[in-house]
Amino acid sequence: MYIRCVTLENVKSFMGEHRFILQPGVNFFVGDNNSGKSTLLEALLFTFQGPSQTRWTPDSFYCKNGTGRTRVEVDIAGGVEELVKREKFRVLEDFVFEADGEKILRLDRSSENREVLQGKKSRSVDVKGVCFWHPQREQFENVTGIDARVKALFDFEEVWADAHPGDHIDFANNKTLGRLLDSSFQRFVQTELWRNLSDAHKRAFGPDETESFTVETTRLASDLKNLVDEQYGEANYRFDFGLPDANVFMKQGILHVDDGAGETPIGGKGTGMQRAVALGLIQLYARSAALGGAENATPLILMLDEPETWLHPSAQLRLGDALSKIGEKEQVFIVTHSPYLIRKFNSDDHLLTVLTGKGSDRRVDSSTTFGLFGQGEPTWGEINYRAFGVYSVEFHNELFGWVQRHLEALKSNGKAAGNNEIDEFFKQNGVPVDRVWIRTPSLERFDATLPMYVRNSIHHPENHVNAPVSDVDLHESIEYLVRVVESINALP
Repeated sequence: MYIRCVTLENVKSFMGEHRFILQPGVNFFVGDNNSGKSTLLEALLFTFQGPSQTRWTPDSFYCKNGTGRTRVEVDIAGGVEELVKREKFRVLEDFVFEADGEKILRLDRSSENREVLQGKKSRSVDVKGVCFWHPQREQFENVTGIDARVKALFDFEEVWADAHPGDHIDFANNKTLGRLLDSSFQRFVQTELWRNLSDAHKRAFGPDETESFTVETTRLASDLKNLVDEQYGEANYRFDFGLPDANVFMKQGILHVDDGAGETPIGGKGTGMQRAVALGLIQLYARSAALGGAENATPLILMLDEPETWLHPSAQLRLGDALSKIGEKEQVFIVTHSPYLIRKFNSDDHLLTVLTGKGSDRRVDSSTTFGLFGQGEPTWGEINYRAFGVYSVEFHNELFGWVQRHLEALKSNGKAAGNNEIDEFFKQNGVPVDRVWIRTPSLERFDATLPMYVRNSIHHPENHVNAPVSDVDLHESIEYLVRVVESINALP
């Protein structure tokens, strides 16, 4: 089960409606600072968990310049039919409907105070109540008791860029560390040590040992019986203390670290180490049997806000591999500025959303809808160009090579396109011939366009006769090439 799409209406900097398509597995969000990447994750948590006195309050979460309500709508797909067969969620059975060939549940949370006629009763709903779309009655309804249950649809684990990472080294069984420990615990209960512990527990808490705690509590039960019998009626009472399950042990757990300065709990270490440990646990989880193991387990949604912080490039690449592995079983949201994490983007399995600009100038592009070298297949160079305005040598090579392949595809003799032929094509497409390239060792001089000059500089670093290419040159040359490639792609 996964989140299929989310619509934001007047949320923080998102004025009016903005719809985001998501997919199972890994979803990247890249773009400018303050473009709304993290807001999308907050909006999902707002929908499923609801506001509190400190989180998602009107002054911090509602769009200050928006007109009307603040609202978030979410579609859930992939397994909702199985979900509503479970007793806990059977009340949602009539709310499942089909959209785009998938069975979905649609829910929303809104700041609008509304009266909803459900059956013969009118029900008042405000931002504290979550509503589900009823396909027959064509309205959002607040199902009795659903506000608490909706929190159990997914296990959200979020690691925020500005949060204390120690908060996420959590032993709860719905967190990555808790799931790892629970998986280990299931193996542990098969061992001789666990059987010995079970036998010791029976002796300590069973009724047959004269010094057991249960025998001690027999007197307490007898005293309770005497009091209650007089006031209510006769009955017998017995205390029973079963063997603790994994959750009880996990709640007592503490991770200790000894980095040469003495052993201390992880909460006492610096932010850098805590964040490294938290992300290390996520990578262990990617390789563990705990990943997607239990039947009917609540789906985990992993949210990482700038996980590259404190990590060197090679560690970021390894983290990207781990997140891709987790994405095979769970839904993952990654907000990042890291070109190293973006290198792990795979257009076949992942979705990437680029957010640029702010307010009315905001633009949102999905990797399924753009790609200069094939729609739905943006390259690392193009993503960095669109998202961050990075003009890289790699992107220049990709663009130049695309033009070259286009010219060669027009030939019938199978020969490669020469430099003069490529430069003539640039000239025909409005690129000025305003540079001179000097070839070594002959020192011949050739008039050239800027893209050809930059290409020759990249491919002939041994040539020191020509002036080096500046950042401005690379920037201007890539802009020329983007326009040329776009004109090629527009051809019938």
